[in-house]
Amino acid sequence: MTFCSLTHVNAQDNPAVNYLNRAGDYADIYNGKMEAVYNSMLYDNVPYYTNSDYFGNSDFTDAAVVYRNIYYPDQKAHLDLYKEQLIILPPDKKFGVIVNSQDVQRVYMYNKTFVRLAPPKESGLKEGYYIQLSDKEKMQLLCKIDFSLQMPQPTQQQVGLQRLANNFTRKTQYYLLYNNQYNKVKDKGSFSKLFPQYKKQINKFSKAHSLNFKEDTDKSLTALADYCDELLTSTNK
Repeated sequence: MTFCSLTHVNAQDNPAVNYLNRAGDYADIYNGKMEAVYNSMLYDNVPYYTNSDYFGNSDFTDAAVVYRNIYYPDQKAHLDLYKEQLIILPPDKKFGVIVNSQDVQRVYMYNKTFVRLAPPKESGLKEGYYIQLSDKEKMQLLCKIDFSLQMPQPTQQQVGLQRLANNFTRKTQYYLLYNNQYNKVKDKGSFSKLFPQYKKQINKFSKAHSLNFKEDTDKSLTALADYCDELLTSTNK
């Protein structure tokens, strides 16, 4: 599997900028269907990604998108992780449009890098947007945030007496892509099972760097993944 390895470039030197300036609202990236917004009377929260544990914010944020191998900076977007949709706000418009997911390679927002993946069926993973926490020579560390819709079941006494809104719940899972296999990881024990030959080094590294997989999961797993990549790379030299 190959990821698009484009990097941020100066907006003035980017051909997409000139294209957007000429095409305006008619640019291809803005030609998707209009987003169907979540009605606040029906939903207690919304499944858009934010940089905090609170996910009730549907505001558009600054973003950059790699679309059809072209880098589009200075966008306003939000990412619906329930419908697996990227929504962009065209210039001078009040309503967002859904970007064709098959043509999206990367999304940069909230200081995170999202990659659009279609894992093989045998992996058991869903197609969608994954946060890329680490991209090294031997492995990649990915984070998948899934939202589930919880529909209330009113009792006979509640019927007609109060509003019962739907509620989204969030679940986070981490995967280490190694040798074309997606492996669930959550702590140093997960890495020790994947790389038993380095169990002592993994334990020593985790202790020396005070890795906290419960309170600081992203940072701890990323540090350990990068360290394991170093071990594998140095061994194979």
